[in-house]
Amino acid sequence: MTNLADLICSMPKAELHVHLEGCITPEQAIAIGKRNGVDLFESLEAALSAYSVSCLEEFLEIFVKVSEVLLHVEDFAEVASAYFDSAAAQGVRHVELMFDLQAHTRRGVPIATVLEGLAKARRHATRSGLSTLLIVNFMRERSEKEAIELLSSLVPYRSQIVALGIDSAETGHPPRKFTRLFREARAMGLKLVAHAGFEGPPTDIEEAMDLLQVDRVDHGNRVYERPELARRLGSAHAAITVCPLAEVNLGVIASLAEHPIRQMLLDGMRPSVHSDDPAWFGSITENYTSLVKERALTPSEVFELARNSFTTSFLPASSVSSHLAELDAMAESNMRSQ
Repeated sequence: MTNLADLICSMPKAELHVHLEGCITPEQAIAIGKRNGVDLFESLEAALSAYSVSCLEEFLEIFVKVSEVLLHVEDFAEVASAYFDSAAAQGVRHVELMFDLQAHTRRGVPIATVLEGLAKARRHATRSGLSTLLIVNFMRERSEKEAIELLSSLVPYRSQIVALGIDSAETGHPPRKFTRLFREARAMGLKLVAHAGFEGPPTDIEEAMDLLQVDRVDHGNRVYERPELARRLGSAHAAITVCPLAEVNLGVIASLAEHPIRQMLLDGMRPSVHSDDPAWFGSITENYTSLVKERALTPSEVFELARNSFTTSFLPASSVSSHLAELDAMAESNMRSQ
């Protein structure tokens, strides 16, 4: 396991499902909060206690609360830059960073502030050889009308955003609620993703595919509750970003030993492994190594997951080919050393 853990950390990979706000550590929440006069916690111990969650409802409550410390360009840049540094140190070559714009604009933070901070962090990332793209997510519990109005406000910033998605509370907020939003985003040339089948039913996955016409499904862990849907996603070689530690810690999968990722691979889907919210659920490396330990994944399966992270990314084909060449060379070297 030790050797495989080292291999995982050095292995080229992409992180396609990670939330900016989910990167805010307890220490950052306290330090940035004090700097901005937003005192959320009396102590680090209180923050760590608040970060301990066991279901999506609890998590979303603290997730939104902690987001309130981000007010200025430097705040967004600091959190994103720290995450980018950590990712690069773990062999990540490319990141597609999600951010919940409504979590900030509803508090009066200008769009320009958010995007200027993220642009600054992205410039920082390039210095360590990390490529980055941005995905703007909209909260499912809020109205489509609000999302469409905010999307219109993003037109001047279109070049900074690669994709649009939906996240947050799934129950009672099916993907069909956002059909027009996704149609307009597609007309803008944006790629499309959607959290679906996490706590929501497998029909959410079907709606995301059929009505929203997504390029990737985020989570999708409930797909096997509908075998015909699983067969369909397998036949389509559907891209699925799984976040194993988040899915287990929030109670939507009983244990890592029961995670469907191996079956997804066997059935022809293209799952890839990500951290989701590393300040809560651990880094991308921890997600990989935990899966390897509990699901007894083989080195070839680990390399396949890493390949999927590049082939299902929104990188240009030339960049994907370059990353795959590096990954394949490492896989071949690892095989020779066995």
